Amino acid sequence: MTWAAPAAVVAAAGALTLVLRKACLLLEVSGGSMRPAYQDGDRLLAARLPGHLRCPARLVRRGTVVAIRLRPAHGPRPAESATPTCMIKRVVGLPGDALPDSGDGRDAVPPGHVYVLGDHRETSYDSRHTGPVPFERLTAVVMCRVRRCRDGH
Repeated sequence: MTWAAPAAVVAAAGALTLVLRKACLLLEVSGGSMRPAYQDGDRLLAARLPGHLRCPARLVRRGTVVAIRLRPAHGPRPAESATPTCMIKRVVGLPGDALPDSGDGRDAVPPGHVYVLGDHRETSYDSRHTGPVPFERLTAVVMCRVRRCRDGH
């Protein structure tokens, strides 16, 4: 009996794991800003976005849920962060779109930015507080929930 076939399977599994770790993120939702779509404790699989992204139009559209890298904070981090370094929100405005809260429709999302909101507006810390988000702070696009929280939130 040879060990070549099992060794090849183990090597292939290891290579696949490395590729997936480079291409994907596993995020855990913390907070209720994305209810009802995502609950506190849900685990999400997200596809990493290239760091040099200048125009994510093919990957990021209105309605897409994205992971956003938080800027280093001088004070406390928002309670809605999905991890200590990012938060998840839904894209509702692309460059050139009227800002949802501008009232007169004259203010637009600037080039190179998106406007994001949490689904549960009452508890969400989002573009209404921080302004439009630059493309370079978008780190991943949420693809699916891989595990729903178990405590009934």
